Amino acid sequence: MMRDTAAVPKPIGTSAGDVEPPSAAIIRQAAQWLVRTTDAPDAATLAACSDWRRQDPRHELAWLRMQSMRGEFRVRDDIPLTAGTAGQTILRYCEQRSRRTALKWSIAGLGVGALTLLAAREHLWAGNTVLRTATGEQRTVALTDGTSLTLNTDTVVRVHYDAHQRRVELRSGEILVATGVDPAARPFLVNTPHAVLTPLGTRFVVRQIAADRAFTRVAVFEGRVRVEQPGVVGPTLVLQAGEQAEVGPRKLPVAQPLDGNAQAWTQGMLVANRMRLDDFLTELARYRAGILRCDARVADREVSGAFRIDDTDKTLQVVAGVLDLSLRYRTRYWVNIEPL
Repeated sequence: MMRDTAAVPKPIGTSAGDVEPPSAAIIRQAAQWLVRTTDAPDAATLAACSDWRRQDPRHELAWLRMQSMRGEFRVRDDIPLTAGTAGQTILRYCEQRSRRTALKWSIAGLGVGALTLLAAREHLWAGNTVLRTATGEQRTVALTDGTSLTLNTDTVVRVHYDAHQRRVELRSGEILVATGVDPAARPFLVNTPHAVLTPLGTRFVVRQIAADRAFTRVAVFEGRVRVEQPGVVGPTLVLQAGEQAEVGPRKLPVAQPLDGNAQAWTQGMLVANRMRLDDFLTELARYRAGILRCDARVADREVSGAFRIDDTDKTLQVVAGVLDLSLRYRTRYWVNIEPL
């Protein structure tokens, strides 16, 4: 059963008609918050959700519209749901309503579809252990076999241990794995959409890159990791300590020298070495809610240094000062970096 968070006061002088329609990204965020506040959420989760709703009138609008749709859908394990069927449902709504009403229903429908698809994807009602972190949050979990799992910002994993295997499924984000010794000698696997990873007594980082051509990056610090591609027949790659590789639909895994900064995030740092400003902001944005952009005229400026990821405002001030740039805050959650 879904549980709503405490009511959030509507911003003074703001009505639904005055608020810009929520973007698809906001709809996805609202759906994620609905999932996180399902099934007896703790006080910290409820407070964080309320804070997100207060950040922007569009957040509250997306939340309220999905709340109004709750009675029109059910999440069931016995009915498969795909993105295609969700999209068809939204289109049927739109065909039956005026242009203005269609927009409202498409926004609500997207939220419901995202929520339902997210819930089904994470098996929230199937008794599996799902771990997640919010934007800017990091969390370390000790598993029952002594394995340590550290989740970076905005990460979702599913942990499945049974009598025959130990399996961690990385759905999104980034994890640091330090494997434990299992008395039952069950194999340990890490699955991503692009790879099956078998650590051989090791410490390694796995990151799911959500780019136009998504791929998985594996970096090994201790021991070895065998890298296999699902459905690909042929020799497998075994990464040694000090090596890393990327694997995806168009990326065959090839061992490369380890990026020494690959685990800097576990120490609360983002390290850049002559990194383009736009690429640096993309990395920093992983730890910050909202929109972070730079003017195209300064996108190729180079950033070097070690920066704290738990105070992104301070990091932005330092970068702007060093590069003689200006920070323009449209809101607290929308920042542009521009020439002076």
